Amino acid sequence: MKRIISAAIAALTFACAAFAYEPEIRDIDITVKLYKSGEAVIHETWDVTAASGTEWYLVRSGLDGSTIEKFTVFEDGKEFVNEGDWDVDRSISAKAGRCGIVRKPNGCELCWGVGSLGPHKFHAIYLLTGAVRALDDYDYFHWQLVTPGLSANPEHVKVTVSYPGSQIDTATTRAWGFGYDGTVEFTDSTIVYESASRFSRNSSVISMMRFDKGLFEPQLVEQGSFETRLE
Repeated sequence: MKRIISAAIAALTFACAAFAYEPEIRDIDITVKLYKSGEAVIHETWDVTAASGTEWYLVRSGLDGSTIEKFTVFEDGKEFVNEGDWDVDRSISAKAGRCGIVRKPNGCELCWGVGSLGPHKFHAIYLLTGAVRALDDYDYFHWQLVTPGLSANPEHVKVTVSYPGSQIDTATTRAWGFGYDGTVEFTDSTIVYESASRFSRNSSVISMMRFDKGLFEPQLVEQGSFETRLE
């Protein structure tokens, strides 16, 4: 009898180990499409392994007059139900296939249910108003697109910024990247931020771009010079 019980315990232990996951973020691929009004449509693809918890979320802080609209999430071609305001206090099954927003002072969290622990590839889409803002001498884009302190250190991150129907090049635009080990390059009328090594816990991707006047007609206008903002 002891042998049978021991075998049962061993089998249960093996089953639990087989279904245990380590948190992973294998790849983050973000595309930012800018528009004349200064709005941006942002697509984020997260190739991850969820090892615990009930949801995934993106922190978007420092909105300062900008808004996030038309938020949705897809996985395996299936669109999640947007609930609007997100209730964090639910089970993993109750959150499955659903997404929503938690409002914070001057920011928000874009949330969705993981559905199950294990590998996932999520595709989040949203509209960011006021992404490009006007200053006295230039227009600018300044956003933290990947935040620090994620559930795992991303292995690879790429952010591509484009302006459909217009030209982004070194004649009219300058670009800076902060918070990560990697590159910022102008490639085929786009600006590409890409990591060169695995992120640390404190790594992030902060994009800053300066545009000559005339490319955009921003709805949000601020006083001051770009040099002051850069500093």
